[in-house]
Amino acid sequence: MIFNFFKKYFHFFLVAYFYLISNAFSSDLDQLFSELKNAPNLISAKSIENKIWKKWSIIGNDELSNLQMKRGVVLLENGRLDKALDLFVNLSKKLPHWAEPINKIATIKFIMGDYLSSVYYIKQTLLLEPRHFGAISGLTQINIALKKYDKALANIDYVTSIHPFIAIKKLRPLILNMLKKSSI
Repeated sequence: MIFNFFKKYFHFFLVAYFYLISNAFSSDLDQLFSELKNAPNLISAKSIENKIWKKWSIIGNDELSNLQMKRGVVLLENGRLDKALDLFVNLSKKLPHWAEPINKIATIKFIMGDYLSSVYYIKQTLLLEPRHFGAISGLTQINIALKKYDKALANIDYVTSIHPFIAIKKLRPLILNMLKKSSI
């Protein structure tokens, strides 16, 4: 009898658990993004940015997936792109609601020079986390490489509305200059 009850309501409890976890996670991130947007200086913004990256890089209490994320980052940092890519692809299939493995796939595709695939994965990342300043910065770099300066400028304007101290905003004058030259 207890088994039937458990079997019948297991899915409900599982959904409720993940809903509560994701709301707590979302609430923490919302607070951090509010602090980031209102950061008084670069040092404060960088500290908040690091906290956001840390939140993005973990998925609740799933220790195995968190460990795989860390391992993938080490592989990526050491230039072992194929192994890192395999790991992040597997993570993204296992946990399709987790934006960070998808963002890491976009990063690897960018490094490999596969801009179209990178854009695809950036868009997937942004569907899950529209405030992902790392993904938007990557999209800016791709648009510059593809000489889509108007789009790169729009990316910078958007990302600075999320993260006023983001480093890529320093490219804005360069992009404006490139836009001017391309219209001549």
